[in-house]
Amino acid sequence: MKISVAICTWNRSGLLRRTLQSIAEMEMGDPIEWELIVVDNNSSDDTADVIGSFAQQLPIRYVHEPQQGLSLSRNRAIDTATGDYILWTDDDVLVSKQWLNAYRSAFAAAPDIAFFGGCIEPWFEPPGCPDWISETWAKCNPAFSPRMLGDAEVELTAERLPYGANFAVRTDVQQAHRYDPRWGRVGSGMMGGEEIAVLREIVRCGGRGRWVPGAPLRHIVPARRASEKFVRDYFVGQGMENVAAGRTVTGRMANGFDAIYSMLLYRIKRRFVEPDEWVSHMIRASISWGEFRAPRS
Repeated sequence: MKISVAICTWNRSGLLRRTLQSIAEMEMGDPIEWELIVVDNNSSDDTADVIGSFAQQLPIRYVHEPQQGLSLSRNRAIDTATGDYILWTDDDVLVSKQWLNAYRSAFAAAPDIAFFGGCIEPWFEPPGCPDWISETWAKCNPAFSPRMLGDAEVELTAERLPYGANFAVRTDVQQAHRYDPRWGRVGSGMMGGEEIAVLREIVRCGGRGRWVPGAPLRHIVPARRASEKFVRDYFVGQGMENVAAGRTVTGRMANGFDAIYSMLLYRIKRRFVEPDEWVSHMIRASISWGEFRAPRS
């Protein structure tokens, strides 16, 4: 069995270096046949140099994708992969020591399973998680992509899926289910959802999924992301996803009105009430704005 670990990256060389270092520090145990594919999505920083600096430590393969878009980069990784499984992670994570071992054991134990997923725990860089985020975590947490489904090997379903920073797909299944360029982040845009769309389609076609509790990782949250702007931008992207997925039932003008009204409430209440109230207005304004600006088909 061979495993293709795949990372898609764009202009985050500092975070990427930390991710690659954590991968280099994994404890392999028994020998594993694997490759590490890093798809550079037309970065303008020193991403290529960072990837090259790990050539002696990791079985790394540099791939350049000139057209901007995460889905396009994922598809380039699929075309490049030579493994029996593609194990996806992001350029801003710290994998656990047994991460790859745990996935290999899960693959070997259940060769009929189509996809797998593991725990994602947000890790806030100093000075840590701001109080307003901690106090409203139930509302804000989607912006930081936590995924924790417990310590048992539970079945994954269309309503219980892994997230993009920590999941794997059997290669033959992945080749039959490519990523739609209409989904996923493009440059600094915040519209995601490309992996959820693919995994739901795999389930719809009869593919089964399994949780891998022994393969956790930490998702790095830089201090600049622990901000109202980042949370707003995330939920704008969520609103755009809603339109792309047909989950919105209101018209564009109604979305625009709601965005303005909710933003005014957020700005006014930001100074006078507890975070639980003004954060709700901030999120609603952001989602409505995303639904307003999203292209309609």
